Amino acid sequence: MTQPTTDRTTDRATVLWRDDFREGVRTEGPDAPWRFVQASAELIANDAVIGTGPDGLRLVARGRHPRTGEPAFTRTVARETGEPGSIPGFADHAKWIAYVNRQSTAGFQGFDTEPGRVLSVEAVISGRSYGTAGHPFGGAVADPDDDIRLAAAMLNTIDPETSVAFDFLLTNKHVYAFYGRTNFSRRHLGAYGSFANTVPLAPRSPGDRHRVRISHDRSAGTVSWVLDGETVLTVDRIGHPIDRATLTLDEGGKLTEVEPRQLSFGMGLMSLLDGSWPTGRGLVRLSRATTYYRPDQGAPAEQRFVDEDSAESSRLFGQGAELRIADYVVTSRPAV
Repeated sequence: MTQPTTDRTTDRATVLWRDDFREGVRTEGPDAPWRFVQASAELIANDAVIGTGPDGLRLVARGRHPRTGEPAFTRTVARETGEPGSIPGFADHAKWIAYVNRQSTAGFQGFDTEPGRVLSVEAVISGRSYGTAGHPFGGAVADPDDDIRLAAAMLNTIDPETSVAFDFLLTNKHVYAFYGRTNFSRRHLGAYGSFANTVPLAPRSPGDRHRVRISHDRSAGTVSWVLDGETVLTVDRIGHPIDRATLTLDEGGKLTEVEPRQLSFGMGLMSLLDGSWPTGRGLVRLSRATTYYRPDQGAPAEQRFVDEDSAESSRLFGQGAELRIADYVVTSRPAV
């Protein structure tokens, strides 16, 4: 890891943070460079084994499939009980997720987004899923090797203040952009529009490596996804869905435009079993703490799920994922 310095690849960009993962991932202690997502004292998103090598960091699901021996997730979150303090079931999304331990001037986790500058995170990533063919959802899954709902690896970004998120996701067959606004901040900000889009960007195979970058230009109000040197997607009304064709979650609410004051950068493994894209059919109703609407129609048409009861066998069925990541860099440069 380095101190802030001038990026040698361009004299206009400043490196705010870098990790080459030679020492793995340290998450303990007040000065730890990374922080796990933690829904409660007991519920930590750390369901992976960590390894290092010449190609950087390797995260692989902690368990093993009882028949194939392939990596498999071991932890899940049951649907909330309705009791005060009960963890919402959608916390099941986070299998292994850690964010850079940095606080913004506004007091939230993340790096400041400054007017007139572009804040970016960049890394070289590869990833794959395992065991997804054993899913119990029938025709609601078209291709288990290419469905981020079952298992995926990711480079992820979120504004903890407003809950807008911008990610790269990897399946065995495609690179995806994931963009949305989670419902995490509704308790503080009210019933804003909560949604998520899944956008296919490029075909891939499990062994492929990709240089990816997510960039936010605060003055322009845009976020861009850059894949292997090419800008493949830009959103310019942050807080509004891209369209309904790629919408995987619609949780209703009033859509409002968002100007993030900071962005928190992370990496990890995930699933999205309450999502609907690409087949339009929800897999598991993970939570009763939110109302899911049909992504193709919106409110008041409520979504239905293959599993309305969130059985544990629907949340853990032998699936797992792996992420390989190297040269993780956060930069800031003047906007063009």
